[in-house]
Amino acid sequence: MPQIITSPDAGAQRRAGNTAYNLSGKTREQVSQLMSDAARSIAEALIEQGIPINTGRFRPDVGPVQVDMIVIEERVTRPEPAMRLQFDTEGSMGITLNVKIREYASDPAGYMRDVLDHLGPMRRNVMRLRRNKQDANQAIYRALTGSAQ
Repeated sequence: MPQIITSPDAGAQRRAGNTAYNLSGKTREQVSQLMSDAARSIAEALIEQGIPINTGRFRPDVGPVQVDMIVIEERVTRPEPAMRLQFDTEGSMGITLNVKIREYASDPAGYMRDVLDHLGPMRRNVMRLRRNKQDANQAIYRALTGSAQ
């Protein structure tokens, strides 16, 4: 399971900087700018589709989307600079997207296409699970109150 560091210490920042340098020889500042631009473009694409809604639960960095720059550390790879986008959708469903900058930079259009293709079915599955849980809770409640009469 990857460990996500949102406020990296000096060692993690150094490792992220080294990883940034390995991204086509870009400097840390260039990678930070790339990440900022990428996060903004992802958030704007989501807003354009009408997916995020204003709830006040997340900090509105780009519309109703909260954007944080993070470092993802996995056991088998080097630390990777990434972005975390958090927002709410209808039905009180909170979504957190952790986007590794290398994966996004290799094919931005394909990455966004995949994100948008997967968000709809994921939302439907979550809503179905919620409905099933509500039905089960209601059945248990009816059984408990019906047997007490």
